[in-house]
Amino acid sequence: MGLAARREPATVIWIRHKDGVQFNLDLNLLSKDLAYAGVRLMVVSDSVEAMRAATSLGPALRCVNQNWRRSSPDSGREFIERLQSLCGKHQRHVPVLVLSHTVLGSRELQEEVRLVGEEPALFDPAASPQGFARLVEWIFRRCVGIEKSVTFVRHAEAEHNATGDWNIPDPALTPKGEQQARSLAAERPPEVATAQVLLTSPLRRTLQTTLLAFGTAGLPVVCESLIQEGGGAACDTGSDKASLRQWFAGTGLNFEGLHDQWYMKEGINEVARLNERMMRLTGFIRQRSETELVVVAHGIVLRELLGLEKERSAVGLSWENSGGFENCECRRYWLLSSGTWLAAPDPRIAPPLNGAGGGDLQKKPKLGACG
Repeated sequence: MGLAARREPATVIWIRHKDGVQFNLDLNLLSKDLAYAGVRLMVVSDSVEAMRAATSLGPALRCVNQNWRRSSPDSGREFIERLQSLCGKHQRHVPVLVLSHTVLGSRELQEEVRLVGEEPALFDPAASPQGFARLVEWIFRRCVGIEKSVTFVRHAEAEHNATGDWNIPDPALTPKGEQQARSLAAERPPEVATAQVLLTSPLRRTLQTTLLAFGTAGLPVVCESLIQEGGGAACDTGSDKASLRQWFAGTGLNFEGLHDQWYMKEGINEVARLNERMMRLTGFIRQRSETELVVVAHGIVLRELLGLEKERSAVGLSWENSGGFENCECRRYWLLSSGTWLAAPDPRIAPPLNGAGGGDLQKKPKLGACG
């Protein structure tokens, strides 16, 4: 396993025995999804072929998904030990996820995998969307690195959304918008339960959405001017701190971190500098100590930050909804170690399977929209 610099992309070896179904996942579709993020999926039929590939790949090999044959109870451990011996000569570790019905159903084998320093998959990626999401996250963390997991939320319906009047200054939520936010509180995504902080735009509609949708979540709330809407109309312009203190007295929101002219469309807040501001926002998120966040933002900001509705040079992720956010819609994204945003698999979308049901993942429904 050479240590010279290589141009091969980060690679995961997938050992899929010829006679084994191994969860019946559609590896062709999974390969396309991984390739979109710069990860190559190399499917081999046995451990002998896997070792040859590992030797050839060198540093490009980042992880292995391995089966464990029922007919050969020692095969899995033997492969792990051979791979560890190969990698140990170069002082590196290539993590192995043992993805096997045999191990999934045996606590004894699970413990055996742990004893040799690797990880047994305690989930079936084909049985549930949550299992598939866990598999994809495991691969991405080891191949390209995930720095942050962020649940983005667009504010609920506000007066300008309902009327089409962009001249309304810093508009408030409509009654429908208030109900959307309350519904989101009742249907709170599971990611919110593990979030460590909530960042919100200081415009009135985002602050109202934050309080109504997440006020009981127990999260510390940070008002961040970088998240304010990107347009220059009156509806996209915030209010001074005195007005915010008056409107949100007694709510616990703190505006001391905002500078006095935070809402002025000048400097970094100029409409023409939105892309630059989004890069600054990404840097701000990267610098925070929290790894799981909720961000309440606006439609234009989310389109620019996440690259939505832009012409793509390659086919996007099969699970990604690349259109704009609806009012009060939630989506989870990963901030990769490269500094780019990648849509995370939605835990409500079926995994890609060979045969019947394999196309469900490609429908890209708009999920989490309460309005």
